[in-house]
Amino acid sequence: MKTILKSNKILFFSFVISALSLVIFDLETIPFGGLTYSTCKWDCLWYRDIILHGYQSDTYLSLRHMGFAAWPFFPLFPGLAAGIRYLTGLSAEAAALLLNQTLFFFLVAISALYYRKFIDTQKYVLFILVLCLSPFSLWYKIQYTECIYGALMVCIAYFTRDKKYVPLFICSFLETLTRPTGILLVGTCSAYLMIEAIRTRSLNGFLNGGFPIMAASLGLSVYMLYLYYLTGDALAFSHMQSSWGRAFGFPGKWIIDAITHGRRINGVIATFISMFFLYYGFKKRMYLETSILTVTFLFALSSGVLSLHRFIMGNPLFVMIFCRLFDNTSTKIKNYAILVISILGIIAAYMWFNDSHYLF
Repeated sequence: MKTILKSNKILFFSFVISALSLVIFDLETIPFGGLTYSTCKWDCLWYRDIILHGYQSDTYLSLRHMGFAAWPFFPLFPGLAAGIRYLTGLSAEAAALLLNQTLFFFLVAISALYYRKFIDTQKYVLFILVLCLSPFSLWYKIQYTECIYGALMVCIAYFTRDKKYVPLFICSFLETLTRPTGILLVGTCSAYLMIEAIRTRSLNGFLNGGFPIMAASLGLSVYMLYLYYLTGDALAFSHMQSSWGRAFGFPGKWIIDAITHGRRINGVIATFISMFFLYYGFKKRMYLETSILTVTFLFALSSGVLSLHRFIMGNPLFVMIFCRLFDNTSTKIKNYAILVISILGIIAAYMWFNDSHYLF
């Protein structure tokens, strides 16, 4: 009974802070043309096209998107948004926004429960505040896949830790329909389960640990088969990414290239900040969470420093590691930190509304 009451307290607090952060964010959009218009930029335009027209078999002929196609954008998020649009009659942008801002409540709640159960039983309030108010929470509140991908990621980590295999398989399948990196995330969790099974000499645990990656592979295969049917190329999503300049290479190459040519310096800074927190996560023995982030970091960096801050710092597992910085600090320092983070969150939102390429 005490555990249930504590969980309800966490859920209530996470709901209140989530709602507060969404209200602040949504009010900020008023001077920039309103909520749906000001939030839909860059990748959102591709999702809008998928929601309205589905995937096209050929590349676009318009001047802005000449030779490009929406194949790198995986189908779960736009598919759900298209369903909401069909049921509600909303615009594509509004349907995608409604989906994400509704999922945001679930993301914060499941992340808070995870943090309290597996990371720190006492400081979950700080975690909820940072997750909701930080500048990198921006991507959970707009028409991007960060919210649904992050929610599924935390569920996968939660079910991995709890060894709840059926929901783990379902979430693994859905994760690879959201982004291709889902297969790496699930593979890391499968490796975690299999290593633990070897350590405890459990054959059944070892076999169960291999099933999530099979479910994830099925999800990826479904989309690849669809692309093969549509375009004749099962790897069309990867080939299109290459045509956008996201070719694979040694991670250090992209850092050197960015520094040498004086471009994407914000990505270089994000790289070194990410490396510090990956080290710090392992130091704090957050092995599963940090391993997932490390695999994501290496995969993202192998194709460039572009948007690395979004992939890593916009990740709820990163926020979990970040909050460990305050393990032995005073309440006064925590309060000042939350204030600074909140101000940076407001600044980041205004940068987004003003088309800042630092947040691209």
